[in-house]
Amino acid sequence: MNRLGSLAQIKQTIDDCRAQCRQQDIPFYADGLAAALGIPYDRLARYAAGEGASVTTAALLSGALQECTASVLAYALRADQKHLPFYMWYLRNRAGFFDKDADTPRQGGGVTFVGEERI
Repeated sequence: MNRLGSLAQIKQTIDDCRAQCRQQDIPFYADGLAAALGIPYDRLARYAAGEGASVTTAALLSGALQECTASVLAYALRADQKHLPFYMWYLRNRAGFFDKDADTPRQGGGVTFVGEERI
């Protein structure tokens, strides 16, 4: 984890990235976080999954990625229709969401929404 710095430095980078996204009125998103940390998104996802990272660092990064998903989802729910394809792409490719009718879920289980027929 020396590439990312100490736990305090990683936390500060996450906080700074979150604040910058708020200032720009954009969602706190995983690719922006990866760029702020100076690593590719794929490496960030592996570290968050515990590959090559300490348990504490993995937990911190995993929590940050969950926050990114929540942020993007919140923006998607209030977004203009013309921006929805981007949010849908993000949720499928960065957050593990998949369509209910898809043949197989993505690795990691993904998220399945049920009960839509009652709405």
